[in-house]
Amino acid sequence: MHAVDPIDAETYHRDIVPSLLAGERGLMAATGLGGLRPLTLRVGDSRWTYRGVDGRLRVEPGRRASACECTLSVTAWTDFVSQLRTAAALAIAGEVEVHDGTVLDLFAWEPVLRALYQGIPIFLPTGAALSDAQGRRVDLDRAWTLDDSDADLAAFFAATGVMRVRGVFSPDEVAALNAEVDRLADAARPGDDRSWWAATEDGEDVLCRLVYASEHSSAIAALAHDPRLLRLSSLLHDDLAPSTDRMEGIVALLKPAGRLKGLANIPWHTDCGLGGHPIMCPSVAVGIQLTGSTPETGCLEAVAGTHGKTCLPPGQGDLADLPYMPIPTEPGDVTVHIADVLHASPAPTGEGGRRTMYVTYHPPALFENVGPGQASNDLIRSRSADQLEEGLGR
Repeated sequence: MHAVDPIDAETYHRDIVPSLLAGERGLMAATGLGGLRPLTLRVGDSRWTYRGVDGRLRVEPGRRASACECTLSVTAWTDFVSQLRTAAALAIAGEVEVHDGTVLDLFAWEPVLRALYQGIPIFLPTGAALSDAQGRRVDLDRAWTLDDSDADLAAFFAATGVMRVRGVFSPDEVAALNAEVDRLADAARPGDDRSWWAATEDGEDVLCRLVYASEHSSAIAALAHDPRLLRLSSLLHDDLAPSTDRMEGIVALLKPAGRLKGLANIPWHTDCGLGGHPIMCPSVAVGIQLTGSTPETGCLEAVAGTHGKTCLPPGQGDLADLPYMPIPTEPGDVTVHIADVLHASPAPTGEGGRRTMYVTYHPPALFENVGPGQASNDLIRSRSADQLEEGLGR
């Protein structure tokens, strides 16, 4: 990704932050302060402490004794404040030094900081119900088909940020794509830069993702311009284009069974969770279901309505009070989600084993800032399962 000019932390906090705190962004940030201990950001010799006081966010020079202190380089600070890289990306890269706390403190503060720095609202749970732009109650269990109108599809998708469309691909098409995945999986090897690998409890490598899959498959390459996928990806934005030579291209997600280390089973996240939100969103990912999926096999799940906002990952006990969407599928169905909706690919509760082919459509800014062969997930592919677990504070 293209670098941005260095941002001087002292100047930013002295000249810019006060006006942000006094305006709408300060009010927006204050909605996420509940339960947060003070946080000190240190960049060079500059220290600034963030804390809640009487329901408002206050930012003061220096460090308070009760604060968790996170030290960042000028480059890391610049990337963080501009959202080129998130706290998770910096932590995985080993670019956050933490005193009197853990990196989880920085993660907890991130929605507040994004609201202040970038003006991104914090998602506030208001119950399990969700309404669309016309105030109509949204049926989160609704499954759509290509026979439904664009207007109805778009209204649901705009409200939820995620949807399921039944029977888009025929059994013959699914069988042909599965055969291509089998062929590419047989050729994949750890360290080939075209695959992700997880590890079993015994330390055995297990293939969990094929990236840039269209490079060696004309059948997979053709998906990028399939009229059905183009229709679904353009319901809300008509300027999105498929990325086959960057951002990992067309991806085949392979969910193995069993307890694994690494990112075979991906916890609550957004697709811009490592950075690049200003240039990546609102990307749309279309997932072609090559097998069926259920909670037992670790189906996609989402918190509807979180796109365009930040939302802390919910605990299992929080889901009843959220517009929570488990999305079981049949082979040939597709799922469609906006990149920054909060979603997960959880560990199977049963036997496991499912496959999904993802084709992602990005806005023009992505192609202007991310070159061929580049992806925010490059950081993940360069780390072992143990390094990822350690970097994320697990």
